Amino acid sequence: MKKYLIILCLAMVGKLYSVNITAYLTYSTFNIPDKGPYVETYLSVIGNTVKFVKNANGKFQGAIDIAVAFKLNGEIKNAQKYTLNSPETADTTKGFPNFIDQQRYNLPNGLYEMEISIVDKNSANVKPFTAKMPIKVEFLNDRILVSDVQLLESYSKANTPSVITKSGYDLVPYVSTFYPENITRFRFYAEIYNAKQIVGENQKILINYFLENNDSKMKLSEFSAFSKQAANDVNILLAEFNIESLPNGNYSFKIEVRDAQNKIQADQKIIFDRQNKQAALSFEDLKAIKVEGTFVSKYNNVDTLIQYMKCLRPISSFAEIQYTDNQLKTKDIVTMQQYFYNFWQSRSSSNPELAWLEYYKEVQKVNKEFGTYGLKGYDTDRGRVYLQYGVPDSRQKVDTEPSSYPYEIWQYNQLVDKTQVLTNPYNKQSNKSFVFYNPDLVSNKYKLLHSNARGEVANSRWQIDLHKRDSQSGNMDVEKSSEHFGGNVEDNFRNPR
Repeated sequence: MKKYLIILCLAMVGKLYSVNITAYLTYSTFNIPDKGPYVETYLSVIGNTVKFVKNANGKFQGAIDIAVAFKLNGEIKNAQKYTLNSPETADTTKGFPNFIDQQRYNLPNGLYEMEISIVDKNSANVKPFTAKMPIKVEFLNDRILVSDVQLLESYSKANTPSVITKSGYDLVPYVSTFYPENITRFRFYAEIYNAKQIVGENQKILINYFLENNDSKMKLSEFSAFSKQAANDVNILLAEFNIESLPNGNYSFKIEVRDAQNKIQADQKIIFDRQNKQAALSFEDLKAIKVEGTFVSKYNNVDTLIQYMKCLRPISSFAEIQYTDNQLKTKDIVTMQQYFYNFWQSRSSSNPELAWLEYYKEVQKVNKEFGTYGLKGYDTDRGRVYLQYGVPDSRQKVDTEPSSYPYEIWQYNQLVDKTQVLTNPYNKQSNKSFVFYNPDLVSNKYKLLHSNARGEVANSRWQIDLHKRDSQSGNMDVEKSSEHFGGNVEDNFRNPR
């Protein structure tokens, strides 16, 4: 289901002045069991584009006349007309306040055309501005479903229920899919339906939610979390991410609902744009870098330079990965040289070439030890962790433990994330472990199954998954496998050797 953000503009040109109303409109669809679906609309009006006049209280106030209609096959199924008043203001020299409107419309399943019309009530001889958009309402009972994602400006416990109240919370809508750098929180609300009917009462569901870069299709582990809940008629997801470090780009926020067998039963997403100059690399700054006479000037083969840039991913920040992906598409060798030199000069200003050569020795090690079937070692989970965090203090490799897949446990006494050396040079974590396993039993491609390190995959059922070779568990409350003869995985994790 595609959601729309419509910018509504009303222009009126008179003899002496011009009035331009700018408003933003979006919507979400929800469902109330035994009562039916409804569409929720969110309208944000930019105050300084509205004509404010003195009211009976002697203060200035704007007013917008709004008409909304939902049509199914040309027939109106729900409609209303109303006036939206702005907050009052006594001093217009300080500007005019923006104001938000939220409405709910009960609608049965169907494909609708929503028509909205707005006009400035205080401006004479102005024709309404009208916009139309399709809205699909489809809530069935034979499967688990996820509502639309409602983006939020803020949320708090509700004291008195109102139009913005859902599930005991007052949800103030964020009426945009654009997040400028002054917005540091990505807040959201969604509802999951029919879980109790489909997976069973008192059974558990796992709700994964995360951000994904739409260009690289890369899931961003720093912006990833989960919620384990008991299946109900309606389950809710209300949470937020700190996006201060999220660079410029186009992203998807995704929700996945999984059952006890880890099968995706339902999903939902919303696309948004992020502008964050503080977390972005400046193309203009890089263009000013002179690489003549530096060590990178000898890297004048495009294919070689591409491989060198690709192997930097395990130690690159989100912004650097995004910039690298864009440059690899253009294959502009000068720009790549400038970027490559800046990358290492920013990490070791005294001897960037030595820093690169020492790192490349480690890349060659992981390519030799962890590479498999055309996949470079630095593109594997073990290779990425090795390069990102360094050599583990202990590494235990178990190939033949009864009932389990082959696995490795890496342990770090002190863990420093090299992707954050520029933004957070003091980032340190103590006593962190990584569990890798090989479920295909053939290749050398071990997958990261679980870690207690910040920002990494946290799988509370990792022991269950490790022993799926010959045992299964559909109970999501169980997080440890039954005891197996000769099995030492929990001891190996807690007491690394």
